[in-house]
Amino acid sequence: MKSNHKSILFFTTLACVVLSSPSQSLSSSTTLTASDRKRLEAVLEPGWQLTDLNLVTYAASGYKHLGLKVPNSEAACSYVSGQAADTNANTEMLFLAASAAVYLGCPITASPHMKQTLTESISESSSLVEVYHAVLGLHRLKENIDTAKVLAVTQAILKKDDGVLNLGYAFHIGSVLSGDVSSLHSRIEDAVVQADEVDGRMLQFEGGLSITALVVDGAYKLSEAAKRPVPLRPEQAVKFANYLLSRKSVQLPKGVHYLLHALTMFTNNKYHVPVAISLASSVAVSAAQPSVQVSISDLMGNNIPGADVRVTAEQVTRDDDGQVLASSLQLTAVKDSKTLYELDAMALQPKRGFHQLSVTAAASDKRLVGNTKALLKFKVLTSISLERVEVGTADADQSSAPTLKEVVYGSKLAGGPLEADRHQKVLVRFQVKDTTSGKPTRVHQAFVRITHSSSKREIIFKADPEPSSVLYKFEMVVSASQPQFKGVSGLYSMELIIGDACISNPLRWNLADLNLNFPATKPTDSAEAAVDYTYKPKPEITHKFQEPTQRPSAFVSTTFTVLCLLPLVLLLVLWGKLGINVSNFPFSLSALGFHLGIGAIFGLFCFFWLQLNMFTTLRYLFMVGVFTFYCGNSMLSKIAAARKEHETKLVYGPYYQKQYKFHNN
Repeated sequence: MKSNHKSILFFTTLACVVLSSPSQSLSSSTTLTASDRKRLEAVLEPGWQLTDLNLVTYAASGYKHLGLKVPNSEAACSYVSGQAADTNANTEMLFLAASAAVYLGCPITASPHMKQTLTESISESSSLVEVYHAVLGLHRLKENIDTAKVLAVTQAILKKDDGVLNLGYAFHIGSVLSGDVSSLHSRIEDAVVQADEVDGRMLQFEGGLSITALVVDGAYKLSEAAKRPVPLRPEQAVKFANYLLSRKSVQLPKGVHYLLHALTMFTNNKYHVPVAISLASSVAVSAAQPSVQVSISDLMGNNIPGADVRVTAEQVTRDDDGQVLASSLQLTAVKDSKTLYELDAMALQPKRGFHQLSVTAAASDKRLVGNTKALLKFKVLTSISLERVEVGTADADQSSAPTLKEVVYGSKLAGGPLEADRHQKVLVRFQVKDTTSGKPTRVHQAFVRITHSSSKREIIFKADPEPSSVLYKFEMVVSASQPQFKGVSGLYSMELIIGDACISNPLRWNLADLNLNFPATKPTDSAEAAVDYTYKPKPEITHKFQEPTQRPSAFVSTTFTVLCLLPLVLLLVLWGKLGINVSNFPFSLSALGFHLGIGAIFGLFCFFWLQLNMFTTLRYLFMVGVFTFYCGNSMLSKIAAARKEHETKLVYGPYYQKQYKFHNN
């Protein structure tokens, strides 16, 4: 029974902790900002030079989605019409021309040639991208489309290749067809399962931005045309949206075209409208800037649909200890803005440090997704002051009490430089106070910098807080610090540096001058140490290679050479005594070339021994070796053929090469 009670108590406690801890729902944390729009406009601008139909189409599409006015639209329309009227225009060019005309607001009328070219491309022998261009081109030219034929051709091509790209084209083809397109709609799930998840926040298809935008845009448009629910869960829609927004820095007009198509679709469809919740103000709040501003918008940066948007801070928690400062706070709309809402964070009297804000944007529109419990981080800044600052010296062996003088922040230690020698240590004590709460606090960075007055060489020490009090303490034993100062005595300035990510007034204070007296060293050492090593180039690194071993005497090398040549001398002597058989030497170009090549190789080895290096020798050896190999192969082939012919003559004797005739009786 006790065990059961313990188990029940454990799981009850665990459930309470889980329910009380803030949970984060998946949401988009960025949107298309004004600077993003300017940059995308600059990427599309070269299209208005009217030299490339692709660029013109992408520019017209991008300007339409960004709500920009086309420069010299009449010239653009004339250019597009001219491209469409070209009798050599293929299916892709006609599709681009028809699309550009729609984006520019100057539709063109299809000629018989255009209709024929597009219609003939709808066949099983075509690729699906050609069918896509043909069907979409006819649709944008407002021509009739044979739905049954297009569906049959599309399904036949998909049986051969149903990759993600082809499925994306099929979705767009089905979105402009009339009638039952459920056979294509059922393939959306086949495409979605092939998406790759990145960091648990994004979904993308292999191939990048263009393919992902094409497939997602087509899936939603096909679902609307089929009047069926889109087979994507809300979190999947948010993950696709996050990936698209992560690629908003795209630098190619084609990528901009696909990106804006997909983002616009996500702001105006019947199923999912992802909400972007992001921090619009500075990440830091303070008494001078007490409010946190939150941006609530769609992916294009516009206000989300619905006039009854309610933005609530579900929880405001402190990162250090997880304490909940407030919950269920209504954010107020910023005047003259449809997307900004603010919360007075300093009214909650938060402590200095980092905090989390869980935001939910609710509205009557059921299409909104990614609009609950989005986590935003902000930090609370406070100012600090230095109190109880004391500077002085003490005996290094602690034989007497330290002599400390109090210094007020902003001033400098009076009475001249502080004297310290090898028998003493330098002490600095101070307290950091939070001016908002009036209580002592600790900071991330507290340093004492000591700088030589003439060379400007600096040494930085860390000031540590005392465990049993709220004071910071710096202690430097002069004799132990001699190596750091290179033993250079003289006048130094002592600065106190205080820094922290959550304070609004980091401090740098020259609080005293310090005269250090180190034990006497060599004069040269002191002179060299006084040089400013901080910005002086380091001495050049020199390396002494190993001395080569001593070569043998001329007698040894000559003797070795003679011994190497003895076999050759012996060969020549024996040839002279026995005679050289040159009767079988074939007097032909290949034989002469082979023996010359062999001689050249031996000569090359001699030069390698005398003056050439390995790489040069190998280069020459390759050229000579190819020539020698070719000549030797030819020579040996001829010798083998001659020997075979000689053997045949010996076998057949006088009947060799005679012809016989046989007659039928």
